[in-house]
Amino acid sequence: MNRRTRTLLVGALPIGVLALIMSSPSATVPFAAEGPGPLFDVLGDLEGKPMIDVSGEGVDTEKPKGSFNMTTVAVHHSVSLPQAIGLWLKEDTTVVPIESVFPPGVSEEEIQEKNDLMFTDSEANATAAALAELGLPTKVSVAMIMKDSAAEGVLKEGDILHRVGEEAVQRPESVKAAVAAMKPGDDVDLIVERVNEQGKSVLEPVTVKLGENPDNKDLAFLGIGMEAQPDGEVEVAYNVTGVGGPSAGLMLALGVVDKLSPGDLTGGKRIAGTGTIDGAGRVGEIGGITHKIAAAREEGGEYFFVPSANCSEALTADAGDMKLIRVNELSGAVEALKNPDDAPACQKGE
Repeated sequence: MNRRTRTLLVGALPIGVLALIMSSPSATVPFAAEGPGPLFDVLGDLEGKPMIDVSGEGVDTEKPKGSFNMTTVAVHHSVSLPQAIGLWLKEDTTVVPIESVFPPGVSEEEIQEKNDLMFTDSEANATAAALAELGLPTKVSVAMIMKDSAAEGVLKEGDILHRVGEEAVQRPESVKAAVAAMKPGDDVDLIVERVNEQGKSVLEPVTVKLGENPDNKDLAFLGIGMEAQPDGEVEVAYNVTGVGGPSAGLMLALGVVDKLSPGDLTGGKRIAGTGTIDGAGRVGEIGGITHKIAAAREEGGEYFFVPSANCSEALTADAGDMKLIRVNELSGAVEALKNPDDAPACQKGE
């Protein structure tokens, strides 16, 4: 063996070893794959329970002929090199750096807690938006408290929020806006309704020293997830598991509107969609729109609600025969359902 051949073999050895290691099923690569996730009909059941459970007098019990499908993005991580390559070659799937899914220095548990908080807020906003659309009064309560947050040990789950500072709480945004106007370390005064030791509902003043927002230490943070409910005998509950983030808001709100109003809002159509929502019914931008459209197309969706801010990206997806309906507000989505064929569609340049 001459010197040149020996040098090439020695130089190739570590490359070969690395290739063997990276191709091993037990070795993972720093990438994740995002693709179409499962659909959830918010008017149907999940694990034997209604996804949206509305009870009380005046609730519409008519079984809808169509569906409101909440769309999701499936994320695959801890994948080997062969798996990553296979996912990369798969249609409607994108491979991204793992940092875009799990930021450095943040544990999966912390990300899950944050996603759970965003989903809880999404549920509260969906209820508040639906009640506003129907002209019904709303009350806001504490649904969850983040571990080690400013609210822990001061507020309680189930507390009904009546006032924040000098402002009456009419929807979750009332609390968020008040906190956003303050700084970490400031005291926020709340009036809450809670059950005392004698079992009676009483109003109590509560003061919370605000903490730092985990995503921006210059912003104040209360650390609660909120729940909105009709101010009366009707109750709205959500039985949604395995889903996080805020993007289900629009479809959840449509589901609540359907259950609290007479008739079948779906019109017998298979309708899918996505979009954040605030308590005033404004629909906001989300991520993964092309994957969500692909999921709805594969399941035979007829119409897809797209937040206006996502229209340009949505038009790059293969929607098949499914119409992409542009929405800015919940009221616009409700109006579009009256005649979806004539509803405003996403157009190039938006």
